[in-house]
Amino acid sequence: MVQKWLASAGQSWVESVESASSFLLRDYLKKWEHLIPVELHRLASTLHAEVVRLNDLEGEAVIMPKNGGFRILVKSSMTTSRYRTSVAHELVHTLFYTDSNEGTPQRAIPHSKREENFCFDVARYLLAPKEHLEKIGVFRESDPTIVFNMLTQTLRLSRPLAARVMLADYPLATGIGGRWILKPIGWKLEPGSSTASPCLSEREKTELRKVAKGYLEHPEKRIENLNFFAINEKNQNGVFLLVFTKCGIEEKSESCQLRAFQSLFPF
Repeated sequence: MVQKWLASAGQSWVESVESASSFLLRDYLKKWEHLIPVELHRLASTLHAEVVRLNDLEGEAVIMPKNGGFRILVKSSMTTSRYRTSVAHELVHTLFYTDSNEGTPQRAIPHSKREENFCFDVARYLLAPKEHLEKIGVFRESDPTIVFNMLTQTLRLSRPLAARVMLADYPLATGIGGRWILKPIGWKLEPGSSTASPCLSEREKTELRKVAKGYLEHPEKRIENLNFFAINEKNQNGVFLLVFTKCGIEEKSESCQLRAFQSLFPF
């Protein structure tokens, strides 16, 4: 099964990610669906794993097979959101080992970069399962900034993860998000921190990033059909910025998106 998941692409990849997350959450949601956000130690127990924090761990987290299951070692100095992301990611790796009911689990297939990408994608669904989004009212909320706050505060997702969940995974809004850093030469988008709605063309993504940079340089300016949501970091050298179209969650049709972008970037 895992080989089939890793061989998928496009919509099949999305379906594989959802299938894997459902499998990993199956026993947990039967017992503790009411616990929000997902209680990772309990989830780990359903997967024959234990989570151990260490002060001097090299790297952020690592999975170690042991007799009857797994031990996940996590660096204790990480922020809550980073800690949760790392644990969820390592739990997904349990899929790529033999059954742990007897003896020490063994690798079913060689580790690969594709497996890492798969674990990153599945981890988001473990931390933001649809069942929890429904319970906290995400799908009933039309303001994307409120949705983003629900994801970061109630579900304790990191900002990049929350942006990916709301813009790409479900999706709950249309736009882009990313962490910008102020350098001597101006604002630069941090590599690996950005995400965008899949419905946007590459041109639209590029144009929206230009608009985002322009907003950071001149925050007093406003652009029709766009909403900006900026979260300043404590050192003032970093900002997580979301740029949404004004098509609400209840109006995410292709015609709405097309009208918004035709007014912004006429072809």
